[in-house]
Amino acid sequence: METDRRRRWLAGLIGLPVGIAMLARSAHAAAPSPARDDRGASLDAIAAREAIRDVLYRYARANDRADEAMMRSCFWPESTHKHGAFDGLSSDFVGYAMKVHHTIYYSTHFITNAAVEVNGDRAFSECYYAAHHRRPKAGGTGEEDAFFEGRYLDFLERRGEEWRIIRRRGLADYTTVMAAATPYAAWPAGNSHHGPDDEYFAMRRAFLSKAQGA
Repeated sequence: METDRRRRWLAGLIGLPVGIAMLARSAHAAAPSPARDDRGASLDAIAAREAIRDVLYRYARANDRADEAMMRSCFWPESTHKHGAFDGLSSDFVGYAMKVHHTIYYSTHFITNAAVEVNGDRAFSECYYAAHHRRPKAGGTGEEDAFFEGRYLDFLERRGEEWRIIRRRGLADYTTVMAAATPYAAWPAGNSHHGPDDEYFAMRRAFLSKAQGA
């Protein structure tokens, strides 16, 4: 009997380090490693930057298609906006921009050099813009081309899974206006249009319909 107890005691001593090692490995496997956490944070930041660039590009597209709903989707309702003489709510700036676009014949807006810094659910971005407006001259005496260059500085917030601008500062670096040599109606290929007549809207509807299996 005494011999059996001694054997069990010795077996326990021998097995104790093995058991401790197994528990340690199990705890190590269950706890996320710092490297794994860093990879997750990096992937989230990459996805966030891509989503923010989509907001910036969507804003340019909304200008050229005179799509008010699309432009409003770039800003949170309480977003503020300072650009040129305008200083107020982004929602009011959208209304101002739509009035401008409904008076011009054609526009193109380009966004480049989008640099985005992400910190959790907040972000800061800087991008360059270039724009061209074909518009009637004041007084209705012909047409002119206006060219604009500058930068947008934006604070953005993520709410749920969606990123939008919460504060925009537009900086105008260059503007020039030139008399138009050829009227817009005489352009050889006028395939871009404001509003729902542009082919973008028809092709997007077809894409979504097929994606939804309709």
